[in-house]
Amino acid sequence: MKKFFLFALALIIMGLSAQAQQKKVPMDPDVIVGKLDNGLTYYIRKNAQPENRAEFYLIVNAGATLENPDQNGLAHFCEHMAFNGTEHFEKHDIINYLQSIGMKFGPEINAFTSHDVTAYMLQKVPTDVPENIDTSLLVLYDWAGGVSYEEEEIDNERGVIHEEWRSRRSPDFRMSTRYNKVLYKDSKYATHDVIGDIDIIDNFEYETLRSFYNDWYRPDLQAIVAVGDFDPQLIEKKIKELFSQRPAVESPRPRTYSEVPGHEETLIAVETDPEATNTMVQVYYKHDPAKDKGMDYYRESLKQQLYNSMVNARLGELLQQESNPFIYGVSVYTSLVRTKDAYILFALAKNNQVLPTLETMITENQKVKRFGFTEGELERAKSDVLAQIEKQYNDRNKRKSAEYIWEYLNNFLENEPVPGVEFDYEFTQEELPGISLDEMNQLAKNWITDENRVVIITGPEKEGVEIPTSEEVMAAINKADNTEVEAYVDKFVDRPLVEEVPDAGSIVSSSVDEELGTTSWTFENGVQVVLKPTDFRDDEILMSAYSLGGTSLYPNDELISAQFASDIADQSGLGAFDRIALDKALSGKMVRLYNYIRGNEEGMSGSTTPKDLEALLQLVYLNFTDPRIDDQAFKAFMSRIKASLQNRSSNPMTTLMDSAQVIGANYHPRVKPLTAERLEEANADDMRYIFEERFGDPSGFTFYFVGNINPEEAKPLISTYIGGLPKVKRNESYKDHGIRPPEGVVEKTFKRPMETPKATVYIEFNDEFDYDNAYDRMLLSSVIDVLDIRYTETIREEEGGTYGVRCSVRQSKFPYEHYTVTIYFDCDPENADNLKDIVYREIEKLKKEGPAAKDLKGVKENLLKTYRESLKENRSWLKKLEKMDKYGTPAEEYKNYEQMVEKLNAKDIKKAAKRFFGKDHIELILLPESTENSKKNPMLDKQG
Repeated sequence: MKKFFLFALALIIMGLSAQAQQKKVPMDPDVIVGKLDNGLTYYIRKNAQPENRAEFYLIVNAGATLENPDQNGLAHFCEHMAFNGTEHFEKHDIINYLQSIGMKFGPEINAFTSHDVTAYMLQKVPTDVPENIDTSLLVLYDWAGGVSYEEEEIDNERGVIHEEWRSRRSPDFRMSTRYNKVLYKDSKYATHDVIGDIDIIDNFEYETLRSFYNDWYRPDLQAIVAVGDFDPQLIEKKIKELFSQRPAVESPRPRTYSEVPGHEETLIAVETDPEATNTMVQVYYKHDPAKDKGMDYYRESLKQQLYNSMVNARLGELLQQESNPFIYGVSVYTSLVRTKDAYILFALAKNNQVLPTLETMITENQKVKRFGFTEGELERAKSDVLAQIEKQYNDRNKRKSAEYIWEYLNNFLENEPVPGVEFDYEFTQEELPGISLDEMNQLAKNWITDENRVVIITGPEKEGVEIPTSEEVMAAINKADNTEVEAYVDKFVDRPLVEEVPDAGSIVSSSVDEELGTTSWTFENGVQVVLKPTDFRDDEILMSAYSLGGTSLYPNDELISAQFASDIADQSGLGAFDRIALDKALSGKMVRLYNYIRGNEEGMSGSTTPKDLEALLQLVYLNFTDPRIDDQAFKAFMSRIKASLQNRSSNPMTTLMDSAQVIGANYHPRVKPLTAERLEEANADDMRYIFEERFGDPSGFTFYFVGNINPEEAKPLISTYIGGLPKVKRNESYKDHGIRPPEGVVEKTFKRPMETPKATVYIEFNDEFDYDNAYDRMLLSSVIDVLDIRYTETIREEEGGTYGVRCSVRQSKFPYEHYTVTIYFDCDPENADNLKDIVYREIEKLKKEGPAAKDLKGVKENLLKTYRESLKENRSWLKKLEKMDKYGTPAEEYKNYEQMVEKLNAKDIKKAAKRFFGKDHIELILLPESTENSKKNPMLDKQG
């Protein structure tokens, strides 16, 4: 009997174990997951999108919450030091090497630190050269345990981080630092804000920094993630050989997690800042995260998606009402920090509408809690989730390598399941239909609780803006909690998008470009269509369309109406459907369409799947034939925009940006900063006729379709909804109003009150050039790329003067051929003149000496690398095809691009620097002042 009992008990235990295993979410079979003897974890996946590229990440399960009190900010400092010398790379050799193979510091060579994790990333590493893979892994190996921490480099980096601290000290950051003490009360999340204590940053002992690195940068807290176009078995072999050399740490410090204690009462934080431009209302209902992340957890995540979708659809409907008290609102259940989840309500309130906004957000959630959702809402949300997962499934073999990284990061850090798209698709198909309305309605009861609730109010400290007290906030909460509410009424327009399908138009001319792989049609109504089938994504079709004209065709007193006409049309809906009804009608369809009216053109941008192509084309047809600009939509939208502009002058940067805009146009009357007062110039009647005029004549439009589209299969639909547009014939183009930059040198300095003293230096060069000269355009871009490298080395690294210098160039053909180069950065006010001089000094050096060989090589490699990646991107081809027509860019320019890059040389760049950086330029400097003065924007009048 005893043996039988033990045997039966064993069977029961085995059965329970088997059930537990069945509930576990499986790991994606296409990813290799392993752990070395020293504790390091690795994730490896072969993925050929993009071709000959790979992503290499080092994930460290350590962040700001592990800092000792005297290390506040040093987790982030450790991240910076990884780029300043390691065991195998001196000083900045890591950046120099990676730039030499075509990668860019910032976009592709970077890192980040948060409360609980530090991550280092090498993105789009070229893998067609084996040495690049070996060196990338060696870089990760050094970051994981071989950073040098030379004292000179530590001291140099203090300045960089001090300037990052200065740049990040925005009003929202200052207020969040204060209200986090309430949100994360009695936890380290309340006191360690990643960027840290500036006194510690400036003065810590060297060994204090090394101590953090030695304690927490160890194999058992690290993971290597490698995804890309390579042999995964070879990568695994290399990782094992290299990373096994680091021994496990004996008697390591325990990796603890900072708990966020619960509280029965509602906690309230009210914070203001003189530079704040928005009034925000946030409500948090904190919850413990799931411990067991098996099948039940995975099913629960589907319910969270559905809930978030349905509540946000309701909040979106409120935005269509002029009387609505907030500008924007959203609701979401999400992970708050490692040890706490939260159901969050967030809204941007209109001025003096904090309490009505708070009451509205809580009341809308109380409606769900008391009455639940409707069957119609749930079915639409399910159809949206199914459409999204179907698209992911159809594109499963064309996912970019970068899309996998965060899945593996979250699996390593928080044991989030990574079963793969195939499993997700089958699981969603099987489980979603069985999720009942009762289940969904129960979520509100679980999430919306009286305990562990935190309400945060932030806003401008400004005359005329009323921010409630904590007592008033609590009274509003109690009022909303106990207000009698009515159930939501789900209104739905049950009719087809296009009730009378037009007769198909005839194609009057057709051509095929075998080399570009395009098919072109011209319809009898004058519309031109260009199609380029690709296999880059299996479930993606991108569309764009344009016609010349834009806002340039309207007088100054109609300019605001012209600029916002497409926005109001979008908010109004189409045909028989207002915006709310249109969104409901499109549920379950992967369709996006955006209209625009810009300075010199109007057009559309859209995306869809092969299955939903007809829906996209129907939206296009309705935009031309039956657009809407409703008075209610006009009033609601303009009310929100006006509210969003009312406090913009509180931010000192507004002075600089408005000044750059106005001075750069030499005070032309058509170029003025957008203000709440200027919005009064707009009216709905003007918008109606402007929109209908801009989109009333299809004959000037060219449409482009790129993606998984078969021209012959798509021809009937395109002929119907585009070829079938009414025939109108106008010969129209844009109007040049003579907006030009000033001649000579313009130098202005502005002083504004600032909470955190900061200088911003802005320099702009403008001039005319031959846009049609492709080599000149490449030379200009290359000059900027070289300067970007030089400013990183000098102003950031050598001087420690700024977190980063932003260099950019804009090249335009319309309304006249010209370029605009901008260079700007933030810094210590005492250092502004010195760093500004370096900007000009590097330009003069480039004019006299040309680029250094290493810089030129890096620029050329990046041009080639970026170009080759673009050849497999639908969006890049969409832009190329449009440019060919709009700007008359010959196809040969793209076909001969690599030869043009090879032609680039130091002599030509030196000459280009002389041509493109003449004496004429604009120099603006924003400085803090110690005394208050008028906050009137000085650039609204010419005197400055």
